[in-house]
Parts: sequence; C-alpha cells; structure tokens
Amino acid sequence: MAVRIESEDNSKLKLIRKLSSKKHRDAEGKFVIEGINLVEEAIRRNVPLDMIIISEDFEADVSRMIPDEGVYLVSRTVFEKISDAENGSGVLAVARKSISTENDLSELDADTNILVLDRVQDPGNIGTMIRTAVAAGYGALLVNKGTADIFSPKVLRATAGMVFDIPIAYADGAGDTASMLKRLGKKVCVTVPRGGRAYYDADLSKGVALVIGNEGNGISDELIDLADEKLTIPMCGEIESLNAAISAAILMYEAVRGRREL
Repeated sequence: MAVRIESEDNSKLKLIRKLSSKKHRDAEGKFVIEGINLVEEAIRRNVPLDMIIISEDFEADVSRMIPDEGVYLVSRTVFEKISDAENGSGVLAVARKSISTENDLSELDADTNILVLDRVQDPGNIGTMIRTAVAAGYGALLVNKGTADIFSPKVLRATAGMVFDIPIAYADGAGDTASMLKRLGKKVCVTVPRGGRAYYDADLSKGVALVIGNEGNGISDELIDLADEKLTIPMCGEIESLNAAISAAILMYEAVRGRREL
C-alpha cells in the first residue's frame, strides 16, 4: 500500500534531489532510476531498492511490480520537482549501488572477457557499450578513474537496464588499471587508429580485457604499453576513427564470432 507524501520538504524527496549529484551518489552509495522499464528491470533482478516514488497520475499498471512497503505516492507537481526527465515519467526509485572488487573479478572464469573503460566521457557511448557487453557475453566492466559516472541518469537510461546485468569494478587511474589487469591475467587488447593488428586476425574469444579509451585522447599510455594486442579496425577513405561505442561493439562481437569457430 502506497503512503502519500504531501510536502516537498519530506526527507525522502530531499534525498532524491541530492542524488542528482555524483558527489552525493558516491557518498550515499545510492542512485536514482527513473522510468517504468528501469524500475521493472531492477525489481526483476532483485536490485535493493530503498523506495519507489509514483506520481498520482501515472497511468501504467504497476500493481504487478510494487512491493509491500517502501512505496510513496506524490502529486504530479511534486514529482516533476524530483524528476530528471524533461517530462517526468511518473515512477522512479532509489537503488543501492553494488560495486565489485578486484577479488570479485578474480573469481570469474579465466576465459571470461571484461570491458575496460578508460576515461570515456559520453553517457550515450557508455550506456551503449554496457548493453553490448552484456549481449556479447562479457563478464564484467572495469571503470578507470576519469570515466563519466556509470550511475548518472543519462548513462542509466542508455543502458536500458543492462547495467544491472554486469558486475562493475573501479580502478584509481591508468596505473592501477594496468596493475589490476596484470594480476587478473587477462590478455590486454587496446585499439590504435593504424599500425595495429587487424582485429579479425586476433583471437578475442576468451580471456580478454578490451580497453576502450577517451573519445578525444584515446587510451592512456600506461595501458598501451601493457597491451598484449594492439588492434586496428581497417577503414576506407580519410576517416581517422570510429565512434567509441561502434568500435567497442565490433571488437566485442568478434569474441562471439570467435567462440562460434572454436
């Protein structure tokens, strides 16, 4: 049974407004998910939710997904003031972060591929890469310091709920990322615009740490130096590079092709 909240100064609504900031998301270990699809995906995957907020004029049937407690009803006016969307979706939730450690990654099967984001900034790119990683059977995501916040509203929307399907670990800079990948024993693969091995000639089917770098500056020197494979995606004409998410998708799906040929 939903409990009605009337005041905009309610402590629960104040928390939701605070969580619009990365600083507070990090401090609280929580983040906001908005929209019926994301909320349903979180509930389906048993993501811990502190609360669900529903606008009184929300038209979708949410009875099938609503838990017995922690559900609150607000007016449309109040909902718009806590919503990140331009036209508030009518339902949002506060979820608890689940962050993996290096020990968690070391427990993955040795053949498991992981995706490494090295200071990637565009939320749409990050969300697309997370979705593709899940679809291509990648087992974890390692996020280097300087990458945009995985738990920001724009990234979460772009993942279409797939953020709940992959373990996420963090590294404190390129040096830490390089050390972690070395300890994990993964074959480190980086992309270079030209001069590398054609990606389709490399075995990317298993045990790979695929590094995708910053949209403007590419991959950190420490990670390039560590690389076991420097890969190039052949391009015609005068095109210098592909979009980061497209490059990642091509390379991650090479793993799928490779597994089919084993």
